[in-house]
Amino acid sequence: MNTYDELEKTLRNELDLDRMKRDAEVFSKLERYSGSPQGEAAVDYICRQLDEAGVPNERLRYPLLRSLPLTASVSVKKPEALCMEATATVYSGEAHGLKGELLWDEWCMQDTLTGLESEKRYQGMKGKIILTYDISFSFYYEAARAGASGIIAIWPKDLLHHDTMGGVWGMPGSRDRDLYPYLPCVQVVENDGLLLRELAANGPVEVGLDIQMDNRIVESSIPVATIAGKSEKFVLLSGHYDSWYEGMTDNGAANILMLETARALKKHQDRLNRTVVIAWWSGHSDGRYSGSTWYCDHYYESLRKNCVAHINMDICGCRGSNAVRFDMTGMEGTGFNDEFLSCYNQRRPLPYRPLDRSSDQTFWGALTPVSIAPQFYIDREDTPRPCPPEDILDPVPMPAAFGVGGPFYWWHTKEDTLDKIGEDVLARDCEIAARLVCRYAMADPLPLDMVGFMNEMKAYFEAFSRRLDPDFDVSPVLSAIDRTCLAVNRLCDAIKNHPQTDDILIRTAGELVRLKFTYTSPYGHDYAVEHLPYGVFSSLLGVHKDNTPRDRYLMSCTDFVRQRNRMVFQLDGVCEAIELQLYRWQAQ
Repeated sequence: MNTYDELEKTLRNELDLDRMKRDAEVFSKLERYSGSPQGEAAVDYICRQLDEAGVPNERLRYPLLRSLPLTASVSVKKPEALCMEATATVYSGEAHGLKGELLWDEWCMQDTLTGLESEKRYQGMKGKIILTYDISFSFYYEAARAGASGIIAIWPKDLLHHDTMGGVWGMPGSRDRDLYPYLPCVQVVENDGLLLRELAANGPVEVGLDIQMDNRIVESSIPVATIAGKSEKFVLLSGHYDSWYEGMTDNGAANILMLETARALKKHQDRLNRTVVIAWWSGHSDGRYSGSTWYCDHYYESLRKNCVAHINMDICGCRGSNAVRFDMTGMEGTGFNDEFLSCYNQRRPLPYRPLDRSSDQTFWGALTPVSIAPQFYIDREDTPRPCPPEDILDPVPMPAAFGVGGPFYWWHTKEDTLDKIGEDVLARDCEIAARLVCRYAMADPLPLDMVGFMNEMKAYFEAFSRRLDPDFDVSPVLSAIDRTCLAVNRLCDAIKNHPQTDDILIRTAGELVRLKFTYTSPYGHDYAVEHLPYGVFSSLLGVHKDNTPRDRYLMSCTDFVRQRNRMVFQLDGVCEAIELQLYRWQAQ
């Protein structure tokens, strides 16, 4: 018994819900902030459980620039005295009796702004405290550059919620210093925000901010388990353990199912074709993905040579969830999405959505071909099915789950408690994680759809050619894509006749994924700002000479040319790698 299907069935029987419930009780008593005593106690528990199961593990220690809000409040000084509870954002600056005139950011009500509109938006912010719905880092950063003295963001629900204004992905470098403006920034609940907005509409309003932060370098731990298979090539299963308050669905449930998956895999280690590495990150919420970034930087050689897949579990076990969809790279194949998820959905699974720039998606630069982040939601018979977009550049409509108005509203709040975990859902989500790990640890060759990925890439750039300004000519990229499609077809045909193809798939499929999701070098990390696939090209949609300041338009042209050069050169590099591999196989 050593096939994928047989091992998968065996693992399903090994997963123990009662044991996971006992783990959940332990995690529910720990507020797991990075580098805190209770955070380290969580690591103690994980390592102890791994030891008891005979799973080899190590405790990696690293420094991070952590940011924890301690206290925050908003007060109205004029026209009447009021006081409101608030939460400070991660990487906010401190404020002690800060006072200023309140300015309502009317532009935040528009979905998109041209460059000229953005320029107008920040005029007049100097010295003002800004009231807005915009919680993006780009707004925070530009408001700081414009001289705003503080920000009050409205969270559109009457429940205090934690958020971050960090724009640096993980561990900062020396060139990142200016991306920490430490502008005082808080969130208030919707009712208080609407009251402030009403006051501002009726005349000048003076407000005050008081914020106490714990912004400093601390030492934290990352527990890492390694279950060796027949090959040093490995599947990475990961999830963050740091939390807001108890954080039982974000992300205690994931921590628990990762433990259970490690126990089950250890019992059948001798049947694994590839190694499995399981890592619990800290620094996710209070360090902007610092743990996974530190690991990527310091274990880069191993990741780049050997990591074939990353399965990231973030927000799991949510009570009432009855449907699953995948965020993934697209290299996994749309057919895989439907096949794998059919048994977890009452109706046909929703199509996959390209991964977004969040949630410890740190490893694209290390040429990891497969990255999957399962997403869980509620689907009912009367729930309208979202229609697929007409253009590949339009966002894929997805049901709300964790955002404002979604059924799992409690993330990043005090209400993310043990009772929010559904036992049946926890068991399901554990099974999904274990099956995904098993698939990529066992299948030979690595199950990828490179041809489908290239067809999708071509569709993206054909759409760019239609919708971008004529100054942004992508025809050289389309020519490079055509050359790469021919090479990829030849590689996929040849792989069927050769064993041990992981290296060439990492080199080629991993590079194609990197081009889709990143815009910097493979050794750095893009900013912690969400962007669509082929991010620089996507960011230029709607950018024209007549709606963009001249200096910014010139900068956009520079960005475009450099990314076009990057795409063409790197795609030609993929073709060369394929030709070299085919030559080697022919010479054997």
